[in-house]
Amino acid sequence: TGVSLRSPSGRTDDLGVTGSTFSDSPLLARSPAFSRVLSVLRCPLKAVRLLSLAPGSFIREHCDNALDFEDGEVRIHIPLQTNPDVEFYLNGERLGLETGQCYYVNVNLPHRVNNRGTTNRVHLVIDSEVNDWLREVFARSEPVPRIPAPQLGIDQFRKIVVTNRKLSAIRDRRELLAEATREATALGFGFHEADLEAAARSASTEFPDDRTGWIPFHLEFPAGSAPLAEWIYAPGERLTEPFFEDSIRKFRWHPLTNLTRCKAPLRAGIGALAGMIFHLSRCGSTLVAKSFAALPHTTVLSEPPPFDQILQSAGSDEEKIAWLRSFVGAFAGRSKILKLDAWHMPHLRLIRQAFPQTPWIFLFRHPLEVLASHLRQPGLHMIPPPENRLSRVDFAAGVLAGILLAALNARSEPGGLFVDYTELPQAIMGKIAAHFGMPLSEADYLLIREASQVDAKRPSNTFVPDTEAKRQAALEYEHIPAVRELVSLYVGLRKDCES
Repeated sequence: TGVSLRSPSGRTDDLGVTGSTFSDSPLLARSPAFSRVLSVLRCPLKAVRLLSLAPGSFIREHCDNALDFEDGEVRIHIPLQTNPDVEFYLNGERLGLETGQCYYVNVNLPHRVNNRGTTNRVHLVIDSEVNDWLREVFARSEPVPRIPAPQLGIDQFRKIVVTNRKLSAIRDRRELLAEATREATALGFGFHEADLEAAARSASTEFPDDRTGWIPFHLEFPAGSAPLAEWIYAPGERLTEPFFEDSIRKFRWHPLTNLTRCKAPLRAGIGALAGMIFHLSRCGSTLVAKSFAALPHTTVLSEPPPFDQILQSAGSDEEKIAWLRSFVGAFAGRSKILKLDAWHMPHLRLIRQAFPQTPWIFLFRHPLEVLASHLRQPGLHMIPPPENRLSRVDFAAGVLAGILLAALNARSEPGGLFVDYTELPQAIMGKIAAHFGMPLSEADYLLIREASQVDAKRPSNTFVPDTEAKRQAALEYEHIPAVRELVSLYVGLRKDCES
């Protein structure tokens, strides 16, 4: 509840905070003490309100807009009445707000309030424009103190309900939070729905001992320690979307899966792979991955972000090798295929050290076709850095040339097979499956053949060949030196493969 000392309309019951002008309300004229407080603030005042939060009440986590010092407007809190069981959280941290003090809080950040005490919490809340006087005050002010948050057992509860069938059947997020809170109360936990909602925005630290059904989908790299993985529980789910992160996004639509995700280190171990797919990009690698993912006995990790995070990390080669093995080892099943990102080809030697017995393929295509595709819709690795001075065509041709050069240098590496785009999809069921040591049944052939008939990246569409259209679109670039060099590398690779 609240009343206004200043408001857009000048009324006491107007709690609005937006407007071009603000006027004192009749209540301020009857409150000389508040008038003296406001006179201390030598900055343009806007809305001024007395806001009360009753015992047992809470304000859900939310963000306000353009109410921060950098945007030229601040919200100031002066606690008038509070108690030790009032909790004000800003960006996940609990602030220590004492009566009689004056605090600026950046409410653009996520914030929420609980009053678990037995008395009202009352704040004088002042919105003001930033001026030179306020800047000078801020320059000599201290940070708002942080204090410990109460231990409510939310992470322990999230660990308990991971396999709760009643909750797993609920698809609506708000309904799940309400039912989960009722379950928590029945189990003796003392938190409410807003506590659980706020906690769900970050991963739990309580991880079950049994990791069956858990998938690591993101890594953090704390200084001086092994990677910390974020996991979701998706038992029985298969990674069948075109890319790894598409499958994770689909799994996280389930509110219980998102609520119970947690953080824990990867376990040491060696994850065996049936095969690895390297590629030039836009040359059928997603088609190959989707075709194998159609087989019920095969798990395909299609460009998983954690794999790239490890390769791009600051770890030593030895550490990266161990982490790559641990990540792959987190997935169950004997027949696992890893599809790499296009820019991973230069890392082939390191990746092979992690999986030395694993056969690998390199998929490639006439570079004019690949170039045309990226000029129309650039991939992540085709976006130039800010300092780039090359044209779009020169930059893209240079990236593709780097990948092809790495492929040429890898011709002598054991376990490799080079496959041209023109050999697909027949090569999937033939030379690629044989190279990966994957015997296929008649049913497997039918599943792969069916998967190869649809657009790999847009499964709702039928595949339509676009080779000639892409080649024609790139003909205008043939005369550019960087493109001629790129085509020369491709011709050299073709000749090397044919010999």
